[in-house]
Amino acid sequence: MNKIKQNKITFFLILISITVIFSSLTVLSLPVLFNYKSKVIKIEKNFYKNFKIYLNTSNKISYKPFPKPHLLVENASLRLNKLEENENFIEVKNLKIFVSLKDIYLRSLKNFASMEITDTNLKFGFSDLKQIRKHLYQNINKPIFLNNCKLFVKNKENKVILISPIKKASNKIDKKKKLKHFNIEGKIFGINYKSQWKRNYILPNASLHEIKLFNPNLEIKNKFFFKNKDTFGGENLIKYSKDKLNFKYFFNDNKIEINSLDNNSNYKIDGDIQISPFYFDGSISINDKKIETIIDNFLVHLYLYDQNFIGNFNGKIKLKFNNLKNKLLKSGEMTFDIKEKKILTQKAFFELDKIGHLKTKIKFLENNGEYIFKSKNTLSIENPIEFAKVFQISSKDVKKIKKIYFDIQKGIDETDFIISNIKIDNEDNLKKSEETFIIKNIQNLRASFRKVLY
Repeated sequence: MNKIKQNKITFFLILISITVIFSSLTVLSLPVLFNYKSKVIKIEKNFYKNFKIYLNTSNKISYKPFPKPHLLVENASLRLNKLEENENFIEVKNLKIFVSLKDIYLRSLKNFASMEITDTNLKFGFSDLKQIRKHLYQNINKPIFLNNCKLFVKNKENKVILISPIKKASNKIDKKKKLKHFNIEGKIFGINYKSQWKRNYILPNASLHEIKLFNPNLEIKNKFFFKNKDTFGGENLIKYSKDKLNFKYFFNDNKIEINSLDNNSNYKIDGDIQISPFYFDGSISINDKKIETIIDNFLVHLYLYDQNFIGNFNGKIKLKFNNLKNKLLKSGEMTFDIKEKKILTQKAFFELDKIGHLKTKIKFLENNGEYIFKSKNTLSIENPIEFAKVFQISSKDVKKIKKIYFDIQKGIDETDFIISNIKIDNEDNLKKSEETFIIKNIQNLRASFRKVLY
């Protein structure tokens, strides 16, 4: 390398070093060179232009160069609606407004890069949540980030009904893909979750919302389309372990129609909901489940409920059970009326495969914190020959039996059933048994019946 070329390289290295040092010193000295307090009105005005959120500061604004250039606003208030009252403000003690170096050098403070809220309690009422939805759908804004915040949701009486820690959240737009994202990672009721909302500006009347809960693992996907406030609909997919519920819904003319989409899923829901006055008439199908699972995880919530949670819910719900995983019971149906804050059982019966049908009256009791399932049952035998085969008894002994009465008891989350108060009604006489039988399997059931019969 000749001496002239080497000198050129040395000169450029020195020039670059001087530029870097000068730029760094300029950025670091900006707090001294520039009075941000005098620019409060301008910052507040441009804050709304960039983020579509109203900012009210306490005039305490400082410049921080690290980790990247930003304005630090102390004791600020944020609101989505200019006409909101003071109690609806979001009080922020640590608001960072990130600015570009170009904006810093020109001191224009017009184009903010992003904003970040850290270690802040966010208090919202239901009306505020509507404003957030409006902000997501209608506004074009620069990226907004939340870190280590807590969300407090209040009811109409201004009482906190939900507290949800938010680890991180972001609201930003991908200009290349023309997508708006609103992502949240946090906890609700002690369960970790991730939420992702998307809206494609190519299809502005549609959006996608996905929620994933961890331990228990639950996934919810909702595709939503919106025509106007009187006409909208979507598709919903709920996955829990190996189970899923997939249905579509459509709202029009003050009525919601719900129809299942997957005939192979364990759960299906179909029905109509009238909004005013509110009334639901529909059915829920539960397929390929054990009787114990239905009792412990489903029926218990229909019989043991808080009337305050029912509110003004009125209607009729029909439960259909198909392909039950049971040696005897294969299908069934239960009908409930919901009115005046009560759930009333209108009908409950099950089909015994090729044998007959079982009518049942169900109730749940609480004993020292333990929940107990109880039922009074009437078995009508329609095919005595098949009954004899299943219970391995002589067909002659069962031909005259018309009905069998018995009670069942089972503790929630227990696998054993207790059968008592057995009565066998035949044409000749009525046999009764005061004995109690613990049923662990079909063999126990057969042996217990033979003991009563003979």
